[in-house]
Amino acid sequence: MNTLFFIVNQDPFDGSAHGLYCLRNCQALAEVDPQKSVRLVYPVEMPFLLRRRHQNQTVSDNLNLMGLSAPSNLLLHPLPALRRARGRRGVTVNAVYYWACLLFLRRRMRPGDVLASASFAGLTRFLFQRVGRERGGRRVYEVHQLASMERGPDSKAAGIEQAVFSDADVLLTTTEVLRDQLQKLVPGKPVTNLGLACGFDPEIVPPPEPDASRPFTLAYIGSLYPEQGVQWLIGAWGEITELIHASTRLKIAGGSPPEVEALRELTAGRERMVLVHGPVAPGNLSGFLRDVDALIIPALNRGRMPYVAITKAYDYLGLNRPILAANLPSIAEVLRPEREALLFTPEDAAGAADALVRIMRDPSLVRTLTANCRGRRGEFTWESRSTSWWRAVQS
Repeated sequence: MNTLFFIVNQDPFDGSAHGLYCLRNCQALAEVDPQKSVRLVYPVEMPFLLRRRHQNQTVSDNLNLMGLSAPSNLLLHPLPALRRARGRRGVTVNAVYYWACLLFLRRRMRPGDVLASASFAGLTRFLFQRVGRERGGRRVYEVHQLASMERGPDSKAAGIEQAVFSDADVLLTTTEVLRDQLQKLVPGKPVTNLGLACGFDPEIVPPPEPDASRPFTLAYIGSLYPEQGVQWLIGAWGEITELIHASTRLKIAGGSPPEVEALRELTAGRERMVLVHGPVAPGNLSGFLRDVDALIIPALNRGRMPYVAITKAYDYLGLNRPILAANLPSIAEVLRPEREALLFTPEDAAGAADALVRIMRDPSLVRTLTANCRGRRGEFTWESRSTSWWRAVQS
């Protein structure tokens, strides 16, 4: 095995949790085995692609912006894509990018190479069907969610997904509950759960700076789509603060510009209680956290959330803060109740308030939770995950 081609259907620099995962995953796979070449292939709209080339940005430049180092055996390959406005006719990203990927692979893949993707079933099926096995060794598909559970087992998306499962040599998942569901769809085919990994080092991220003059501050860091529960948290924040009977503030980081703007409209007039910060680059997170006392994951018990990996559940382990989180199976696999986090029933304002009060009033509990998080982080390193990834692919 000489080269891993990791193909995705999103710009990994778009600020999303999955985009960051793709970067971290490929960087770690390259670092753990310097003898292999890792190539991350992704779409970029043509005007942006030309602009990036004009700016002559290197792999190191791009990764350093995300707080990541650049091993010499990691190569980034942005390929041209076209998008059309939602609801309009015309050429889609698939027609251009899919074929660009195919031509790229046909020119570069050699026997013994690996073709892998993560949760892009349409693109993966297209490539698996057209890149003959003689060009590559193993076909790897990382399953991060299931169309059969989200859209129904008879949906077109579920059919495409099932075809990918059949063609793949190796199937990987990121939660045990997801592995159990997938195993029912591919009986007799081995499925390996790898989980995710923590991207932060608690030895580098400083604890909160004490300041009696400021309110106790709770923060959320991550994506802002509705199932993440941030909108619910903002709506319930008034009730939660009334139950606490103490000065508190909520800070929110992450999201796309439209999502951030929508949240700022939702919190208009309450900026002193709820601060919508917008995206924070991983390298700048310590500054954002300077006045943050605790972290929250308010995920809802809806759609895919109970069984897909929650990146925050891993990353929060390395941020030296106590955690309160919604009690979902995908979260409790990582943040064990009363050990790494205080868990509450999803969408339960009283339960969230009770957990927050315990953290605010019990310094011993805070020390225990944060110490347990530091210990738990050692079980979820990118180095160990990448070693397991290569082992599963080569077995």
